[in-house]
Amino acid sequence: MTRRDKTAPEFPDLIRRDFTASAANTKWGGDITEVPTAAGKLYLATVIDLYSRRLLGAATGLHPDADLACAAIEMAIAVRGGRQAIAGVVFHTDKGSTDTAGSFTKLCRDNGIRQSMGRVGSCLLTGQSDPWGVAA
Repeated sequence: MTRRDKTAPEFPDLIRRDFTASAANTKWGGDITEVPTAAGKLYLATVIDLYSRRLLGAATGLHPDADLACAAIEMAIAVRGGRQAIAGVVFHTDKGSTDTAGSFTKLCRDNGIRQSMGRVGSCLLTGQSDPWGVAA
């Protein structure tokens, strides 16, 4: 379950339910999902480009923490050519504590990523269904 850190910085919703993009590296979306396995819980952090719907970064770990979120965003930055190629991209997530953690917000800031957030527990906003365009 996503929990908001009430002492963490607030980030505005920069995409306002518009989960489309006119070009690559303008809007990304991300989330962390719990995956039950026979050995216990595994967590998967993902980053996709809202233009191409391409998975840019993914990381798995035993804890849904800032390190996991950082690993996924670092992979996405590398896949898209580094800081200069992605500077100014809007990265939309929920208001969970992993996305407002100091190490994650610093990583975003240092790479020119503009953080955008929906409500707690959903990187989407009420009424939006399947903005990634991947449901059958």
